[in-house]
Amino acid sequence: MRWFRGKRLRRTIFIPVAALVGAGLLWAGELAGRLVYIEGQVAVRPAGTDQWQKARLHQDLSGGDTVRTGAYSRAAILCLDESQIRLNQHTVLTLKSVAPSPRLRLGEIAPAAQAGEALSNYQVIQGEIWLRNKKEKFLFELETPTVTATIRGTELNVRVQADGATSVVLLEGEVKLANRYGQVTLTAGEEGLVLPGKAPTKQVLVQPADAVQWSLYYPGYFSYRDLPLQSLEGSGVSGRSALLSQGLTAYDQGRLAEAADLAGQALAQDPRNPQALTLAGWARLQRRQPEEALGFFQRVTQPGAAATVGTALARYQTGDAVGAYLLMKEAVAAMPGNPVVRAMTGYFAMLLGRTAEARQFFRTAAAGSSPVAQLLATCYLAQMDLVQNRQAEARSQAERALNLAPASPLALLTRALVDISAFQLPLAQQRLEKALETDPRFLDAALYLGRIYLGGNYFVKARRLADQALKLAPHDGRVLSLAGFVDVAFRRYEKAKELFVRAIKESPQLGEAHLGLAICQFRFKDMNQGLSEMLTATLLEPRLSAYQSELGKAFYQVRAFDKALATWDYAAQLDPKDPTPHFYKGIALTDLNRPGEAVQSINESIGLNNNRAVFRSRLLLERDQSTRNYNLARAYSQLGLGEWALSRAVTAVKLDPLNATPHLFLSRAFLAANQRVVAANSEELLYRVLSPANQNTFRYILENDYTAMFEMPYARATVQGGLGSWEERKAIHEDFAAAYGGLPGAAFFGRGDYDDDRGFRGKNGFNQTWNAEGIFKGEPMVQGNLTGYVQYNNQQFGDLTALNDYFYKNQTDLRENDRFQVYELSYLHRFTPNLGLLAFYSFHRLDLHRFGNFLDYLSRDENVLIRTNYFGEFRNYFHNLQLQGQLILGNHTILGGYDYLTGPISLSTKLLQHLLFPVDSEMMVLPLGEFYQFTGPIDRTYTLYLLDYWRLTPWMLVELGVFRDVARNASSADSRTINNSLWSPRLGLNIQIGPKHIMRLGLMRYLDTHQILAPLLVPTEVGGLPWVEDVLPGAEVRQAGASWEAQWNKKTFSVLRFAATRASIPRYFPAATAEGTPYNYIGWRTWRRYEASLFANRILTNWLGLRMGVIGKRVFPDQSFKDELNLNDYTEVNWLTGLSFLTRQGWQGGITNRLVHQYVRDRSAELFDIVNLRFGKELARKRGLITVEVQNLFNRHFYYRLEPSYYVYTPDFYPARRIIGKVQLWF
Repeated sequence: MRWFRGKRLRRTIFIPVAALVGAGLLWAGELAGRLVYIEGQVAVRPAGTDQWQKARLHQDLSGGDTVRTGAYSRAAILCLDESQIRLNQHTVLTLKSVAPSPRLRLGEIAPAAQAGEALSNYQVIQGEIWLRNKKEKFLFELETPTVTATIRGTELNVRVQADGATSVVLLEGEVKLANRYGQVTLTAGEEGLVLPGKAPTKQVLVQPADAVQWSLYYPGYFSYRDLPLQSLEGSGVSGRSALLSQGLTAYDQGRLAEAADLAGQALAQDPRNPQALTLAGWARLQRRQPEEALGFFQRVTQPGAAATVGTALARYQTGDAVGAYLLMKEAVAAMPGNPVVRAMTGYFAMLLGRTAEARQFFRTAAAGSSPVAQLLATCYLAQMDLVQNRQAEARSQAERALNLAPASPLALLTRALVDISAFQLPLAQQRLEKALETDPRFLDAALYLGRIYLGGNYFVKARRLADQALKLAPHDGRVLSLAGFVDVAFRRYEKAKELFVRAIKESPQLGEAHLGLAICQFRFKDMNQGLSEMLTATLLEPRLSAYQSELGKAFYQVRAFDKALATWDYAAQLDPKDPTPHFYKGIALTDLNRPGEAVQSINESIGLNNNRAVFRSRLLLERDQSTRNYNLARAYSQLGLGEWALSRAVTAVKLDPLNATPHLFLSRAFLAANQRVVAANSEELLYRVLSPANQNTFRYILENDYTAMFEMPYARATVQGGLGSWEERKAIHEDFAAAYGGLPGAAFFGRGDYDDDRGFRGKNGFNQTWNAEGIFKGEPMVQGNLTGYVQYNNQQFGDLTALNDYFYKNQTDLRENDRFQVYELSYLHRFTPNLGLLAFYSFHRLDLHRFGNFLDYLSRDENVLIRTNYFGEFRNYFHNLQLQGQLILGNHTILGGYDYLTGPISLSTKLLQHLLFPVDSEMMVLPLGEFYQFTGPIDRTYTLYLLDYWRLTPWMLVELGVFRDVARNASSADSRTINNSLWSPRLGLNIQIGPKHIMRLGLMRYLDTHQILAPLLVPTEVGGLPWVEDVLPGAEVRQAGASWEAQWNKKTFSVLRFAATRASIPRYFPAATAEGTPYNYIGWRTWRRYEASLFANRILTNWLGLRMGVIGKRVFPDQSFKDELNLNDYTEVNWLTGLSFLTRQGWQGGITNRLVHQYVRDRSAELFDIVNLRFGKELARKRGLITVEVQNLFNRHFYYRLEPSYYVYTPDFYPARRIIGKVQLWF
């Protein structure tokens, strides 16, 4: 709808309302707002006239317009300054002027901009209004005949009586009431009272929310099966023919076609038969033909209870709720002894928001003797309590109704609504399905069941149910809205938008349709129109926590951050059990550089969500895919709280291992806690293949913008330049350019890196790397997603041996060039939310080339030298295929799969030696010979596994698993492979002791087939114990561990861990027969590690975090390590302390200190401390980041013994100072 701007008039001030600086001001003739809902008799008097005109739905209101509601009438106005106003009956309100918000567009024409502060002016002449505006710095004065109210950004209810007496009930904010006789200040939960000629007074209210119950939306669910006609007509009505008796029985049993046919036959015999007309009318009502039904009822000359109630229902279905209520008021006066009429009168009073009157009717009916009236009244009392957030009372009434009639569709629906409010969705689903079995035409039950199907990702079921509902009621706004959300789930946004528009046309009072339309507007990046629709939705249904959570997202999307946070707080007040607002607030606070508050909000969300760190919407309509891709570990890592993040992430994975979000959480938590890099990469791969595709899928890699709260087209890029040096002033370069983004159903990421690190060695310690990688993810269908990944890495370096030893003398002529290529393709298909199949294929190609020239003296006295030219080449090409079935069965989440890896390995070594000696003052060169070695076996491994995550009780989860590993691994010492196989059990135990303590135990044994080369697509820990060790493929590993995790309060966390590991690595050992013939035999090289640690994480302030801990370990290599590699057993103790900070202005950094004491047998003890610093500043409006990092501040030189392993990674700290500055620009 296009908005037209009237002529601008001279500005005047009546009631000032402080708005945003820079906003324009709309005075008389200018657009001020829109009538988004009208009910009953509503009129508008345009500014400058005395004529009242009948109001129209979606009518534009200009500055100076006055709105009036009649008896039993209500209206809702959305103003351009973001005020949401609802008018009760007998109310007169004038919009003198409105200062428009720059972020709100009610139409296609934007409000005028004007410098300076602008003011809005409202006048309440009489009646009652509810007003809410949470806009930043919203300050206004509300003037009534007896008082002026100065109000700051708030929610309040104002009632002005005919003599000017005024009541102001404040739910949020602050109000100062003042007149010539005095003043008083109100805070939330207080009521101000002003009588004519008196000073204002105030009182504290026990239930301030009761004052606004009239403004809520009461849907009034109804099942015809629960109102049998015989209960209205009575079984003993005289003069009823056998034909009509059969018709009534057929109707009450749900055989509508037969009932309508019998009624037609009776009318053919007697066209004026009141019972036949009534039966025919009710049959049309159930078929959603209210106009035809009304025609039959109006032909009844002396209508009884059945005809009267039928007429009221028909009027309501045609949009005349006031007429229906007034008719029932007359009926209850004419038939005071009929309890069903009394219950139905309460029903229509409830629909008009006359809650006190409705409760009185319901209580009277519930206390009577009629089972039908008791059931109806009890169900509607429960539904009213739910709308008013009285969940305990609602549960009690719903259980009573179900006891009265266990098979009642209405009672089952009511109990299901209570279950939904408590997140007991499986129970709710069962009750709703049973209700539909009893009454297949029960539209309300079908709609809620469709919502549960959508929320549970049963999209095909939801679509089927929506199609059936559309056939039953093609013009019902609720049905159209559900069908729209089904199309949103299938990402058919254009069609969804059309359905939401139709739904609004059919049911203007339905906030849900505006909510869906807002989501579509955000999808197409029409931010301001999306905010307008979201405000309309929350205006029509203002006390729904789920709607307020969505409104908070809308405010956040348009960068109204403070208002978004306030809205989520309001949503949490409306429903203290809903985790959704806390989850969204945690995301926002993380983006806004408020990590301490963010961690507490996320923890609150997790606690309310059964300790799952995965969002689950109360609304059950929108999939909310955008925020499902959020990195929850980010807030913890900003304050260095890695152990806290790890605890939360481990629990999340166990409770929902098929969900992508927990795996991303765990991957980043491993890194934040300085845990296993290999495990972190494996969890990241699991996230990558399981995650939904949209603009946020790969956001976690860069984290360079505010989170997009809705799916929409979006892209961001980062460019970094890094320059630094080592203590010897050896240069360091770390540069990259990267971009990510996508749209609903597609995502991409690309990155290119160039690193050049000259190293701290005197010579030949450089490392130069070129890297390029790209990821694409698409969803060809709503049940499946396809992921592709490609990487090319080229690395050239010198001798990087023993970077843990400052005193090691490296080879100055040794060079190596490694080229690594990876290609991955995966497809995940979910047949149902509880059944899925994952297929994964990867191809890896590794080419390593090592070469060097070595010159050494054979005899210094005679100046004889030997020169060795060395060339080594290693090639490894392998294919990896993985298939995984995923099944949720009751309290069991089962993963079963097959993994196969095969590929050739070739190793060649060439040594060319020359003897150099002087002859007649010249150096002669004499070739000594060429030595060449080549092996080319084929690696081949496979694994079969079955894992069960069993929720044994609400406080205990057991992990059971069995693996069958078979490995045929190549060896560099022999041309033959090493064959091994193993049955591997796994057991994990996770016990929740109260809300703050968790005990874990993990036991496992496994054969490492290829975890380092290519991850296995299963969770990487058992009972909190990471199981991916850095060992040679083919190694047999045994692990056991236990931990105690405790959150002592909202700001303190600790974890105590014990772990024992035994790794046995097969290899060929040289030997000789008795005759001296050499041969190789297979043996085991074994090492053991025992480790204990205690860590504490503490939020000191909202911007400062503390991490403290101690780690002790004992490592025992066996004799083979000692004989060949001179590795002895050692003891190590680490004391760690770290402070990390991040301010709202973007200043960030931290200091960490690690004190290491290491005692190695046959070597003097090492004691040293490492201090690292980081300091940086995020540029305003997320435009970039500047950081300076210093490792080993005091330039400590040391030797640090590493654990025996096959793949030696770069250590966490270096024996030399390293300084680097980085500048990132974000686009």
